[in-house]
Amino acid sequence: MNYRFTTRGFEATAAMQQYLEKRLEKVDRVIRDEELVSAEIKAEKDATNYVVKANINLRGNVIVVQEKDPDLYAAIDNLCDALEKKVKKLKSTIRDKHREPKQLEISSAPEESEEEVVETRRLPLNVMPLEEAILQFKAMDRQFFLFRNSETGEINLLLLRKDGKLSLYEFFE
Repeated sequence: MNYRFTTRGFEATAAMQQYLEKRLEKVDRVIRDEELVSAEIKAEKDATNYVVKANINLRGNVIVVQEKDPDLYAAIDNLCDALEKKVKKLKSTIRDKHREPKQLEISSAPEESEEEVVETRRLPLNVMPLEEAILQFKAMDRQFFLFRNSETGEINLLLLRKDGKLSLYEFFE
């Protein structure tokens, strides 16, 4: 990986640059040359710590990682580990977006068209008043929110409609 290494507040030694190159080899294995647009690593010394910051541009996706430590070599280690983790996560996200969706097979035989449950989750049913449920629902940015109304004791469902308004469903026994 070709990168630009700059320092402020101290002089970079050859040993420092070799150590950084060695640590960046792990990141270099994850990034292909045609994906990399630019890479810049800055290190500066403040009153007590070394601050090492990496800016990597991967064809439209910018990764920025910053680490701070009193020891420069520890800051470089932490930076390289965090950078490798972020690059792998970004590449995984890109790979998942480009996968083709699975085609559903539709059969004409009624006995073969049974739905299969592929995942089961057990979640606690939150008990709260309606106002608090609305606040939590808006903070979570979801399509629906299920809760037990503490005022009525009934199970309620908040649902976000296509027009952006909320619908409340009250289930009773």
